[in-house]
Amino acid sequence: MSVFDIPLSRRQFGLLLSACAAAAVPGLALAADDRRTITHELGTTEIAGKPQRVVALEFSFVQALDAIGVVPVGITDDNQPKRIEQLLGKKIDYSSVGTRLEPNLELVAALAPDLIIADEIRHSAIYQQLSAIAPTIVLNSWEGSYDVIKASVVTIADALGEKEKGEQALAAHAAVIAGLVAKIPAGEKRRFLLAVANPDSMSLHTSASFTGSVFRAMGLTPAIDSADAVESGAGLERLIAVDPDVLLVATDAGGTVFDQWKSNTAFSNISAVKAGTIYEVDRNQFSRFRGLATAEMIAREILAKVYKVG
Repeated sequence: MSVFDIPLSRRQFGLLLSACAAAAVPGLALAADDRRTITHELGTTEIAGKPQRVVALEFSFVQALDAIGVVPVGITDDNQPKRIEQLLGKKIDYSSVGTRLEPNLELVAALAPDLIIADEIRHSAIYQQLSAIAPTIVLNSWEGSYDVIKASVVTIADALGEKEKGEQALAAHAAVIAGLVAKIPAGEKRRFLLAVANPDSMSLHTSASFTGSVFRAMGLTPAIDSADAVESGAGLERLIAVDPDVLLVATDAGGTVFDQWKSNTAFSNISAVKAGTIYEVDRNQFSRFRGLATAEMIAREILAKVYKVG
């Protein structure tokens, strides 16, 4: 769908004409210091003033906005508002604009946003259409490591004209993580793995994944060291070969291959199973979500489940 195929209300058309007029009339133009050039995964985008109506097309962007005190007007919530409540730990007032995989451009345009934040992998193909609706920045969320997600917080804050708030959020987060990491016993050498259970296989998260890189930032050793974030479609033989010492299995409601493998004799030979260090965790929190608060949650969950520390 081209943005030019998207029907505009009279109000939206008026807003568009006003924006064009402001650009065309020197007296209405913003001062140079009110404009910023934001570098992102697909180039640069010029942002004027402080955007007030933001549309976020990935969960990590919603959490980044929350960290700097901004509520987006639109979110791709996968048509599951409970996920946003779980992501933030509270309810917020926003409009759904469809799924992260296929945002509804008509709904996005209807919100008259002044900033759109999109994901590199999911949304690069519609970048031009999004940019025709509003200034758009594209960041790596879906395969973003911990460091990438942290950097995105500052980029998003800068796009909003609030870069200092982003830097303050990172500093506060670093202090929280340092306090949590200090509770891990010295000399921890075990290998940690997050495996996401699907109906017929598991996806194994490596050192390059968000959760795997959080492990590393905590001083823990990811069981798989790889530049690729996820090994998809892993069978029981692959999990046995990796042989993690601590295994976190992320599951959704309903049956998964984890339920089948638990009764398999070969599964019982995995070091984590032998040691009783296998823990079931929430798939949203450990796999779908990414952000500063999510990293803190992961650290707390590991402290509680693995080390029995509050």
